[in-house]
Amino acid sequence: MKNYFFILFSILLISCQLERRPKGSFFDFVPKEDTTCLKDISEAKKDLENGKLTYCHYSGNIISHYLRSQKELIKILKENNIDFRNEGSSCIVYDDQTEHCYCKLMEEKINQKYGEKFIDSLLNIADEKYLMNHINDTLYYADCDTRPNYPNDKDDSNDEYSEVMQNEIDRTLIYPKGYIQRPNYEVSAFVDISFNVDKNGNGKIKNFWFLFDIKSNHKFEKYFESELNRIIKREGWKPAQIRKQNVNSSMVMRYGFK
Repeated sequence: MKNYFFILFSILLISCQLERRPKGSFFDFVPKEDTTCLKDISEAKKDLENGKLTYCHYSGNIISHYLRSQKELIKILKENNIDFRNEGSSCIVYDDQTEHCYCKLMEEKINQKYGEKFIDSLLNIADEKYLMNHINDTLYYADCDTRPNYPNDKDDSNDEYSEVMQNEIDRTLIYPKGYIQRPNYEVSAFVDISFNVDKNGNGKIKNFWFLFDIKSNHKFEKYFESELNRIIKREGWKPAQIRKQNVNSSMVMRYGFK
């Protein structure tokens, strides 16, 4: 019985605390110690007073991830009187400091004015326009929803390695006399092969870039180019896709030498 009254008292206490909590936006009640957030809020409020709304895309920090449809989105946002901003993150996190308050406050105001699904609908429209505008271009594989894949390779990982291609070349490649094999995996010996893969699954080798820590192996680059051109398949690739449509794309794949 005592437990019952304790639980009931706890619920009433929490309810009272919620009722005393200030109503309105979280950004109206930021602690004075959070100077990073307060500075952002001050900037946002000044822009809002001037009738300016901004949509922020969070692009990361060390590795930036920009929208492929940024150009199309900026145009659509402008038609709706909304600006665009790429928002990066700091690599250092400070105690009691909140990042991105400008963007979060702007997101709140956009949602209040247009509804929470409004920006998502614009992002979808912009991405559709991007595909229409570039349907016949050769696109960078990382900008595609799925990368092109080597013939008979079922691995859809978004990296530059194909186990199928690696094994296929390993079985066939003849090493020239004088080539020095690497003593361990700490020693680099590889080639990055640049391809263009069209929407019909035809691959074309553009160029090779070799790295050998054992410098004397560089003299065999032309030989290896000839061998790789002989072995690597050109037909039967799985094309890259955007929005479930095949597209032309560039691709870099790495082969590791012995």
